[in-house]
Amino acid sequence: MKERKYPFSLFLIGFITNLLFHFFWLFIPSILLLIVGIWIDWCLYVGLALLGMDIVASFVEQLKIRKAMLSDSDSEQFRQFQDAVSKDGNAFENIRSFVENAAEKVDDEEIKKNNFVVNMCETVCKKCEYGNDIEQLNEHERIFYVTQILEQEVNNGGFSQFFYNSSGGLSNELVDAFTKIGAFKTAEICKKAVAVFNGKVPTDRDEREEVLDSLDCDDVLSACDDEFYEYEDKLEELNYAYIMDHRSSFD
Repeated sequence: MKERKYPFSLFLIGFITNLLFHFFWLFIPSILLLIVGIWIDWCLYVGLALLGMDIVASFVEQLKIRKAMLSDSDSEQFRQFQDAVSKDGNAFENIRSFVENAAEKVDDEEIKKNNFVVNMCETVCKKCEYGNDIEQLNEHERIFYVTQILEQEVNNGGFSQFFYNSSGGLSNELVDAFTKIGAFKTAEICKKAVAVFNGKVPTDRDEREEVLDSLDCDDVLSACDDEFYEYEDKLEELNYAYIMDHRSSFD
């Protein structure tokens, strides 16, 4: 195990934090009793006793934290934090640098996932000729394509645009597709949107447009748009995870 150190400055700050905040239920009564103890002796003694208990408890608690910081951990990320704290130099600067680097790594990872999903979407779109030959897609690619095309259409012009465009021919697959990637809230929104047809959505574009023109559904679809834009499901992460879970199905 790598030998580590725990700076005294961190120990002291941790001890004071414990004293004032972690065991506040001892600290606050002790201070109040000490103040009253200026006039009443027994309050002074009880206040000193409580303050002593607070000091001991805070010290013991900080010893536990120190032990945890010096012990090896199964978590790679926590080990990196331990090493950062133990480095020579200003401990607080080391912690700040660690937090900033960790945040950058998270951002980099999110960017990589986003780029991966975008690139995979382009690959799948080309494979099916942007929906003109969707039978070229296998089951998992098709589910991914349906979720992507719905998201693109809704972000561009709402559910109304999705239904009016050729992509609306996939309407009856929306709920199942979003359910299978784990986007259950989005699946519910799609279910509400599809329900305006009072049954199965026509796959023929002309027929679908004719039905839409005869319906008074603008308010319902607008409400669905607003719900969708809240992004209660993290679609990018869910799509990435779905691709990874079925990696062999994606070329």
